[in-house]
Amino acid sequence: MSIQQGNLSRQAAVRLQAGDLILRGFDNEEIMEILEVSLSSVQRWRKKVESAGLTALARKSGSGSESELSPTQLADLKTILDQGAIAAGYPTDRWTSRIVADLIRKKWNVDYCRSNVRRILNDLGYSYQKPSVKLTQHSPQVVDHWRTYDWRRIKKSG
Repeated sequence: MSIQQGNLSRQAAVRLQAGDLILRGFDNEEIMEILEVSLSSVQRWRKKVESAGLTALARKSGSGSESELSPTQLADLKTILDQGAIAAGYPTDRWTSRIVADLIRKKWNVDYCRSNVRRILNDLGYSYQKPSVKLTQHSPQVVDHWRTYDWRRIKKSG
């Protein structure tokens, strides 16, 4: 039996290769050595293959945990985000994953790590934006003075 790996993750490909080796009669130790995996993984995969076949090792769609925020709460979150962080009581109008996680914790008593918050933001249609920080008040004279005197002094001492 041949396995076509296509766009599978490395983990999914290893599971399916293990299933193929199991069906071809390899023992657990051989599979461990070939795939460089633990004995407990091979034993778990063998039970699944023997009871339900090779398809039992495929990742099930949506097998991750359910979102703790309901669709209504997610819609409310989007409304709050659209109104801005200052309107939500934060000192800056720049939403960060940390601030959004804090908002979710305060409003719905649900804890998310920042990577999950970024996923939620992406699902709501927001994209990551790296802010560019620019001086809003400076004069050319101050910049020239710094470049002429301070920069040279710093550069010489280094």
